[in-house]
Amino acid sequence: MDEESIESSSAGAASPIASLPTEVLIAIFQNLRMPDLASVRQTCTHWYDIVINNRTLMNRFVLSLRNCRIHEGCEQWSVLIISRSVFEKVCLKSCTIGPATELWRAIGGNVVELTLNDCTMNAETLFDLLRCTRNNLRSLTLKSTKFDDHSIGNVPLDFSMERLTSLTLRSTFVYDEFFHAFKQICPILKALKLTFSSFEHWGEKLVEFVVALRGTLDAITLSYTKAGSVLLQQLGRIEHLRLRKVSLKSCYELKERDILELARLQPSIVHLNLDNLFSADEQFLRALSAFLPQMKRIKLRVARVSNLHQAFLINLPQLNYLKITDTTHQKDLFSRDLSAYENGSLEKLYVSAATFSRNILPRFFERCPNIRSLTLYQCTYENIHDLQLAFSHLKALEYLNLQRTFDISDSFFNRDVFDTVVMPFERIRFYPITNLRKLCYLNLSHCRDLSDQSLMSLSFSLLKKIDLRGLHITEAGIASLVRECPLLEYVHVDACKRICDTAVLYLCRDLKHLKLLNLESCKAITDRAIAHILNHCRCLVWLNMMSCPQLSDEAKAQLSSIRTIRSLYL
Repeated sequence: MDEESIESSSAGAASPIASLPTEVLIAIFQNLRMPDLASVRQTCTHWYDIVINNRTLMNRFVLSLRNCRIHEGCEQWSVLIISRSVFEKVCLKSCTIGPATELWRAIGGNVVELTLNDCTMNAETLFDLLRCTRNNLRSLTLKSTKFDDHSIGNVPLDFSMERLTSLTLRSTFVYDEFFHAFKQICPILKALKLTFSSFEHWGEKLVEFVVALRGTLDAITLSYTKAGSVLLQQLGRIEHLRLRKVSLKSCYELKERDILELARLQPSIVHLNLDNLFSADEQFLRALSAFLPQMKRIKLRVARVSNLHQAFLINLPQLNYLKITDTTHQKDLFSRDLSAYENGSLEKLYVSAATFSRNILPRFFERCPNIRSLTLYQCTYENIHDLQLAFSHLKALEYLNLQRTFDISDSFFNRDVFDTVVMPFERIRFYPITNLRKLCYLNLSHCRDLSDQSLMSLSFSLLKKIDLRGLHITEAGIASLVRECPLLEYVHVDACKRICDTAVLYLCRDLKHLKLLNLESCKAITDRAIAHILNHCRCLVWLNMMSCPQLSDEAKAQLSSIRTIRSLYL
């Protein structure tokens, strides 16, 4: 065949791909692995435009720089300037950041999410970076950020971040000057999140910040801060402020009266997080539900509640997320009249440390059948078969967490679906966990009586995440699991002492979409396990092999060659 005919046949072979509609190409690109998608973006101008103009595809590209010094002329600066790469997400971790205006101008125009984690910089550099990302930045997170010089007196705040809606300051000391500066450049901020952070005095500048943004701000997180009653009252009394989401988790200075006063002043609140705070009694619950009848999501601890339904739940008809921890472990909390509670809107339920009486769960879930996420953490049951019966009403369940449920054993999964149990006025078929066809997440960690027999009973075609930490399982159970749950992406088998190299082979070879693998404290694995990871894992982004004593340093060093891994713990 001559050269001309080769060229014509090559052109003919390429033409069908070139003529595919854009929507078809997008569908193809969405199913590519990350390295392949990066290659697609560099193939031609047409494909490049398709990728950068599609938000779903661009969200997969993250510029992640760690443990480096970023300044004009550094290696990262040179590479990024030359490549002209486009990113919507940028994460800088443990970096020392100096002046690099040209770099931020080159990549900042498309950045939507910016995270600075454990970085060191000065205030002038921070605001210069924000000036270059002002056009599209919607979310800014400063986590454990240290400032050499926090003074911003000489920094010109001659710009406005017109799209920034979320500001997160975590584990950071927020100087008054910062509140003053962000007040000027964030005109439409909707969510302010201060977590594990502190501020000057009792928070006067924080109140002024909220006053300035009261027209748009509707979500405040003050979890793990020194927020006290004075700060909460001042925030609640701000005129024209309409809060919808408030998180006060672990704000230990707050009392019940402070929360009730905030609820009275801000009746628009629909999301409230009081987790790990005081233990609410029946009187508090009645008052809170009276002030906030439109509540949709709540997290709290309770104690000395004789009738949760009548005192609280009956007054919240729109509730769709309930997280509740019983600090007294009393059996009657979920017994009296709870079966009368009916809520078709309830989608997520988290119950911790509760004791369930006989027949309560099946009747409760019969009246709340639309639950998609269920967590029963370290709960005990008068009759464990009630939990099996409950599954017959939760056919839409997607997320199931039974962590530290010590009452279940292998028979919980193997029980015959046609068995019946006599209940008052009716006979109900058992509906084992294996019949939950929509399940995407399953947590059985530290359920100490489970073994390979349980894994051999699981068959979830849509399951993507599973947590089996601390179980007595071997390669036999893993072989069955990867065969019956082929779409698994996240697997935790840490602290499973009987997991060996063969089990790792099954996980890496047979799970084509494996992204996260936790093998911490799997004492039996050797260098062969690392060889299996190197040979078979093409999508792995997170790997933990800490406390594995039989791994050699030479084998560990080879893991750095896996280009897809973002988080590696050895």
